[in-house]
Amino acid sequence: MVNKNNSDRPTYFLLILFGFILNISFFFAFLSIGKYELVYLDFIGTIILLINIFYIFKNQRIAVLSSLIEGTVLCTVITYILGWEYSFQNWLIALCFLAITVPFPNRKIFYILAIIECVLYFILYFDVKLDFSNRNLTFLTVYFSLTNIIGLFGMVLFAEKVLKWSANMEKAFFQDKFERMENIMYTDRLTQLYNRHKADDVLSNIDDNIPNFTDNEHFYIAFVDIDNFKKINDTYGHDIGDDILVMISNILNKKTKSSDMIFRWGGEEFLMLFKTPKGQEKGLNDNIVYSILERIRTTVEKSSIIINNKKINTTITLGAASSKESSNVKEIIKLADKKMYEGKNSGKNRVII
Repeated sequence: MVNKNNSDRPTYFLLILFGFILNISFFFAFLSIGKYELVYLDFIGTIILLINIFYIFKNQRIAVLSSLIEGTVLCTVITYILGWEYSFQNWLIALCFLAITVPFPNRKIFYILAIIECVLYFILYFDVKLDFSNRNLTFLTVYFSLTNIIGLFGMVLFAEKVLKWSANMEKAFFQDKFERMENIMYTDRLTQLYNRHKADDVLSNIDDNIPNFTDNEHFYIAFVDIDNFKKINDTYGHDIGDDILVMISNILNKKTKSSDMIFRWGGEEFLMLFKTPKGQEKGLNDNIVYSILERIRTTVEKSSIIINNKKINTTITLGAASSKESSNVKEIIKLADKKMYEGKNSGKNRVII
């Protein structure tokens, strides 16, 4: 099928977007209770997150760092003004966890931020919750509070070192970047189908196994060629030709199964690889493949694009060959190509198997 790319959004995009939405809700909440100093602070924080939503596509590391700092400052100030009972201080624990698990190579500044968040939580606990100026505080109250907070953040930092969360995150981060690069390398930019390079890799991998295929494992290769494509380009221009290519690519994608693969072979030619879906007892045969290709042909024939209130139609010619006809992929490709040209020479707009 068409190469379905992973989302192009950076890893932390949704997290920053979530923070942005939270800040907007806090803005109206603070406005309703008349805490205008928090309204102004929250407004500034919201602007920072809004900028980061777009800047993250340029530099994810800076966008994440500034967003974590914004959250740390906002939660600290809100806790000082509203008090401990509103639980804004608990965000410091989550922010600390995020800071020590970032997947970026240079994490020193994030570790420093995590330590600052630990210290801020400690200060808030004693100054806001326990009111350190209160003379009635006992030694045990101070001792247990201090050891529990140190223990809590100490366990988070220790777990990062033992479980190597950041290293695993970094590995996943770079794996995601590798997959994105691979998708770019293997994808035709115009049609978003797999390209010729991907076709060569896929076909070479199955070439050695053809002699051992069972009836269920045999495959078909089909060539698809747009009829009179040069005339379309010469008459309407290459932009319209590109629109035709995209329209046909979408039809090929919609009319095939997830087990099938479609490649833009070059110019106005496409190559299709049909395989029996896993778990299906009955393998492919000429009749099944012919019916699939015929549906594609008739759909293209009935489709059109509209330019300046004028319908532009086109047709395609298809030729297909099976791995039962040869034990060599190159030979199967030549057979499919030959049958496609048989269709061209016998009037076009037809399927030959």
